[in-house]
This record gives sequence, C-alpha cells and structure tokens, in this order.
Amino acid sequence: VSCKGCRRECPTGVDMAKMKIEFLAHYKKAHGHTLRDRLVARLPDYAGAVSRLPWLANLRDALPGAAWLGERLLGLSAQRSLPRWRSDTFWRAKVSASGFRGCNETIAAARAGAKAAVLFVDTFNGTFESENAFAAARVLQAAGYALHTLERRGGHHCCGRTLLATGMVAEARTKAEALIDALLPFAEAGVAIVGLEPSCLLTLRDETLVMGLGGKAATVAAHAVLFEEFVAREAVAGRFDLRFAAIEAPILLHGHCHQKAFGAVQPILDVLHLVPGAKPE
Repeated sequence: VSCKGCRRECPTGVDMAKMKIEFLAHYKKAHGHTLRDRLVARLPDYAGAVSRLPWLANLRDALPGAAWLGERLLGLSAQRSLPRWRSDTFWRAKVSASGFRGCNETIAAARAGAKAAVLFVDTFNGTFESENAFAAARVLQAAGYALHTLERRGGHHCCGRTLLATGMVAEARTKAEALIDALLPFAEAGVAIVGLEPSCLLTLRDETLVMGLGGKAATVAAHAVLFEEFVAREAVAGRFDLRFAAIEAPILLHGHCHQKAFGAVQPILDVLHLVPGAKPE
C-alpha cells in the first residue's frame, strides 16, 4: 500500500497479521511457549470440559487475591476480568433447540433453489455468549433460511485462531483443515457459511489460503461470510424478507479490527439501516 505523497510500498494490515504469525512461529520454536501461551492456544480444546464446572473457573474473579495470583503466574492482568464461564453453552443448549436442519437436508434445499445457510459458531460465542449464536439463528430462520450448524463428537470445530495467535502454526493447520473438510460439502453446493466472530470467520478467507490446504480452502473461503455481510447481500438481492421493529435509541458502531482490515464495516451499517428509524454512527 502506498500512502499519498510516499512512494514506499508498505504491507497491508492483513499482510502484517500474517507476518506477525510467521515471526511468532519462529520465535516460539526457538524460545518455547509459556504457560499463558498454552492456556490461550488450547482454549477450544478444554472449553467444553471447563464449562461443565463453570463455578470453579469463575472463582478467579470472585476470590480475593485470585486475580493477583493469576497475573503473577500467567501474566493475565488482574485489572481485567475474564469471560464468565457457563454451563449452557451453544452446543449443549442446542440439544433442546429446534429449527436446525441436517447436513443433507440443508444441501438438498440449496440445490433445489431454496434459501439455505450454515451457521459457523466459534468457540467464543458458543462458550461464553451463546445468546449471540441463537439470536443469529432466529433471524435467519425467521427470514426463511434452511439453517444447519456444525457439530463434532467430543467438541466443536475450530478455525485454529487461538493457535495462530501463539505461533502454533502446524497445529492450527490441522484444526483449520478439519473445519474446511466439514464445510466443503456445503460450499460445493453453494451454501453460504455464515460466521459471527470476525477473527474466526475471516481466518477462512485469509490464513487458511496460505497453509497449503489446496483448492478446498479456496472453495470454502469463497462462501465464507460474516453474518452482516450475508444479510446485506441477501437484502440487496431481494431474498431477505424480514420486517424489523422500529428503534429510536441512537446506535454507535465500533468496527472490529479484522472487519476494518477486510473492508467489512460498511455491511454492518447497511444491515442496521434495515431497521426502521435506525441512524447508526
């Protein structure tokens, strides 16, 4: 990217992110990973088990001195509370939820010309804020989409973002490939893969394409969209038929850094403008 008045070529924000991962991979290979690195990187692996005993994990922010001790041992600031663990995660609560379609049913609906989508629920929304995932599902189902969400025995599918953030590229590639293999049948059938967390969904459009995963990664990337990108696109095409209640309260939007890097903030504004009376800033 060349800035005005400067002939020097600089990397884009997206390129810088990959450069940081590459540096971390080499640095950590030479110096090793800390306990904090492992705690962050393995979150998707142990989240299901910890969510069965949320009260125990939440003691860090409840017991006097526990946060201070955590900062000394792990380097996690005592001034910052951690996400609250809960037992009703998306995947556990989904058992009693209705409206989700099976894999073959969703693909068949798409091939028959009906509206269909796959909801990719990431570790963070699925574990800590499952309301977001169910809200997204209700909106898409109310708009008439045959909706499927990924499941995997013994846990859930992960994009490998936490591993990339700590320089564990080889392990991230394994996670990402498993996710891509699970999503590939939908992408080949032209079904949109809709995600909520930008740092996870956009991994499918960025890092997975340089991991040596072949054409299947590109196929999935071509169908991976953020929730607001999907709704904005479908609304323009006349396929998103849903009426929203009017709103008078002001709406202030803070774009996610990944959305800014991919130019994906505008679709949020476009979707918010579908709400009568909304004036997002």
